[in-house]
Amino acid sequence: MEVGRCSRCGAFYTNGGYVCPKCTSKDNFELSQFKDFIEENGIEVNSLSQVASETGISEKNLNRFLNYNGLEGYKKLFNI
Repeated sequence: MEVGRCSRCGAFYTNGGYVCPKCTSKDNFELSQFKDFIEENGIEVNSLSQVASETGISEKNLNRFLNYNGLEGYKKLFNI
């Protein structure tokens, strides 16, 4: 059994994924909010700071989302 550490709260957990079961719903909500924001604003987005201030999602979580499978293409918008 592999033990992971939650990227959001720091708790240890044994299921797969990036976050513990308690943080999964909040993570999914913020990820959906992030994707929607990018789709609506596209190239008008200048920085992760802008996304953070307009969505309320922390820059730490936004950076983490950019490393999720399937979101690598979003990095181009921020020159990362």
